[in-house]
Amino acid sequence: MNGFLAIGKRAELAFAAFLFALGAISAWNGWAYGIGQWNDIGPGAFPFGLGVVLMGLAALAAREAGASGSIERRLAPAMMLLPGIILWALLIEPVGLIGATLVLCLCYSLAEERLNLVQAALLALALSAMGYVVFILGFHLNINLLGDLL
Repeated sequence: MNGFLAIGKRAELAFAAFLFALGAISAWNGWAYGIGQWNDIGPGAFPFGLGVVLMGLAALAAREAGASGSIERRLAPAMMLLPGIILWALLIEPVGLIGATLVLCLCYSLAEERLNLVQAALLALALSAMGYVVFILGFHLNINLLGDLL
């Protein structure tokens, strides 16, 4: 089967239902905290929005699963997801945002059939630039770009 796993329609629909329920719980709890107004966002705005987005994505996943037969998925990208995030979290302080993001992108690239180091490095630089704009400039978080290297 060449590294692929056949997933049935029932499993896809069940997982989509689980994600929809998780999104509904998040939206409900966010609404209970209070979402506030556009100019004064409350503590429940983020969980509410996240829940609504998750419900929408779950509905799209259920629609996709209902329209097709069994689906073949590669397990390698899924197996590299958690180690990549753990490595990023461990490396963000010693090597900074750029280095940790580069390791994260390389870790995910290892799961692909053809490793393209240039593409992974360009993706890491683009994600680092977006992270700089959002987290350092936007949210004023104290994150070093190059960590303790300088």
